Amino acid sequence: MKISDLKSDLSSLIGSENVSIEETIRLVYARDCFPLTLLQFREPGIMERPQPDVVVWPRSADDVAKILKYANENQIPVIPHGGGGGVNGGTIPLTGGIMLDLQKLKKIIEINEESFYVTAQAGVIGQHLEDALNQRGFTYGHLPSSLTMSTIGGFAANRSAGALSSKYGKIEDMVMDLEVVLPSGEIIHTNATKAPRKAIGPDLTQLFIGSEGCLGVITEVTVKIFPLPEIREFLGFLFPTLHSGFEAVHDIFRTSIRPSLVRLYESVEARMVYKIQDIKKEEAYLTLAFDGYENTKEITMLEKKICHDICTKHGARDMGEEGGRIWFENRLNMYYPNKQYYQAHVLADTIDVVTTFDNLENLFYKMKEAIQQKKINVMAHWSHFYPEGGSMYLIFVMIQKNKDHKAEILYKEAWENGLKACIEAGGVLSHHHGVGIFKGSFMPRQLGPAFDLLKTLKSTLDPNNIMNPGKLGFPITMK
Repeated sequence: MKISDLKSDLSSLIGSENVSIEETIRLVYARDCFPLTLLQFREPGIMERPQPDVVVWPRSADDVAKILKYANENQIPVIPHGGGGGVNGGTIPLTGGIMLDLQKLKKIIEINEESFYVTAQAGVIGQHLEDALNQRGFTYGHLPSSLTMSTIGGFAANRSAGALSSKYGKIEDMVMDLEVVLPSGEIIHTNATKAPRKAIGPDLTQLFIGSEGCLGVITEVTVKIFPLPEIREFLGFLFPTLHSGFEAVHDIFRTSIRPSLVRLYESVEARMVYKIQDIKKEEAYLTLAFDGYENTKEITMLEKKICHDICTKHGARDMGEEGGRIWFENRLNMYYPNKQYYQAHVLADTIDVVTTFDNLENLFYKMKEAIQQKKINVMAHWSHFYPEGGSMYLIFVMIQKNKDHKAEILYKEAWENGLKACIEAGGVLSHHHGVGIFKGSFMPRQLGPAFDLLKTLKSTLDPNNIMNPGKLGFPITMK
């Protein structure tokens, strides 16, 4: 189909002011925050990068339904787009097609203070939702680094996590209902009554959380809310070894205490984040935070004391609260701008993985060994903990000129070696960044025979494979 005809057809469905084939606009939607694309967009030939054929801005779920029904009938790929804050290439239009930007679905529909939930359209920016809740004395507790540029629909579609996940949970723990437009154009709700628990078959809400736009388009999200904390207390500790830091965190989670913030850094990254120049190679730094309320302040302070005692029992030195407080206040800065990618010949990325407590150290050393080399430095922190285990941010930084695509090749090798080592060491290849592009080829190894079930589900809901082809490990061509 000619692009001009595609524009004409879509304009008749949702209005010409909501459709564009302008070259500069299409180029903007050719990437997200995937670090490799930031490198590629500095190089010649950016106009040859995959671009959408057309960008559309639906104003309602009905508009989305019209677009999907049309795309399905004409077998045109559709790539749902939130705020563009993803870091795995999940919205890169590998096959061209229709870029479905949901930013005009930005209404906060209901804040239910009695039943503790909020319903919002998928295009609402995370920070805007938090601000609206704060004005009413609530929070939804989901505060990722991309909060000011990502959407509530994107959080659900990518199974994301915020900085306070140890207390409030990840997004899959918060979502109560989704409105989803299926590839056929049918609009469904996964839990229209907003009931907190039920036993009426498999949980359809969880089917679409983490689906990365491959099964349908999320147009509305209902999430739990919590009274806004009136107190947030911080603690910082320097441990003699990384192992002792893990032991302390494990002992904390053996209690009923759930700190809102639990971040453990090995020495290399601790030196960078907390400016501790004299930190020893074997040492580790832990930041804790505790949320509470004035009328129960004694409970919060007791939790803080118990955790303090646990850490000092494992040989930690009390570093005060300043480090954690400074980190929390500056946690969003990495997105505006991400300066490291504008330095000559510097490229860095994070591989977020997750495993059980008994495997956390092993996973770190196995992946570090697989990635680190002369031109690649590796560091890590663990920022989302639960009683069963936690996630690791394995960060690699490389210095390499991209002449003859050498930087791109080295970057892809780091990813390939890291993900291979992760699976071999018993880890899971993503905690909350999603799958996107690079991780896709590892999905069959990660899920085993269950991946065939996932493919069958995809082909049942989306027989023409129009929904975000080539992502989540699915091939571009399913037939």
